[in-house]
Order: sequence, then structure tokens, then C-alpha cells
Amino acid sequence: MPRLNKSGRLRAIRRTLPAGQPEYQILEISGDSMVNHELIVRYLHADQRAASVSNKSTAITPVNYKFRYVGAVQLRDDIAYAFRIIPHKKKQGLINGVLWIDGATGMAVRLSGYLVKSPSMFLKRINLTRENYFHGGSVETRITHLLIDTRLVGSARLVVVERPTAFLENARPVP
Repeated sequence: MPRLNKSGRLRAIRRTLPAGQPEYQILEISGDSMVNHELIVRYLHADQRAASVSNKSTAITPVNYKFRYVGAVQLRDDIAYAFRIIPHKKKQGLINGVLWIDGATGMAVRLSGYLVKSPSMFLKRINLTRENYFHGGSVETRITHLLIDTRLVGSARLVVVERPTAFLENARPVP
């Protein structure tokens, strides 16, 4: 929380239970307790609530979004195609933004924009950017940047780095 000069950090293992709900095994938690409780723990609870919502209602599909081709983007050594995505309705979990699709694999490599409906009256706006890094056809690392504008304490930044356990043994530094 830059305005308050407070920060926190959580390292955890996220597992998906058979019912589809996430479970977290906390490895390390440090920093300011306010940040840990008000930001990190709330994010984890929101992640659990999001898992209980039907994927069909928030999936990036023509049912939920209008798509407009923006153009080609150079992405490292590859080409990605950018699409403007605009939700048909203002529903919880939908994003107004830009989606980049890898030209070779057709997989989403970047999503950036803002949530069209705030999950709380205390939050003005939530901007997000999610980048997927692939290796061998599957996601090796997913990095999500959230910039949360609150009504009470200004902005808060949250960075979530996810790595599937199959990649942990051969982990490389995050790009």
C-alpha cells in the first residue's frame, strides 16, 4: 500500500480440491499485519469465492464479450494478436480490456483491463494485468498485477506469481 508505506508478502502452495475449491498451504507470511489481513487474506477469500462461480458466466467467450481485432503485437520472438474485449453486461468478474492471443498456439498470453463491476462498495476500481509464460505447451508461470483503488486508503498493489508444481523443480527466475 504505497500511500501508507506498508507492504506484505505471502508464499503459499495453492491446491485445487476435488470440489474445485482452492486450498492454501501457507509457507511464509511477512510484512505489515494490516496489509496481510486487509489485502492478502481478502484476495485469498475472493479467489475461493471466484472458484465457486460458474466459469461459463465469466469465461472470455462470445456469450459474455464483444471482440474487436486491434492488431498484431511483437511478443519476444513471436507474434500475438490483440483483441479489445467488452462485456455484454456489467456482471461480477467480467473485464473490460485487451486480450493478447499467441499467433502460433492460440493461447492467451496477456489480459489487461479493469473489472466492470466492483466487488465491494469500498473499492472504486480494480485494474489487472495477467501474463502467461509458456513452456512445452503449458503455463510455466502466470503473473497477475492488481492495482486496487480504494475509497479509504488510496491505492493498493498486489502481485501474484503462480507456478504449477511440475515446474517448481526446474524453476527459472521470473521474466
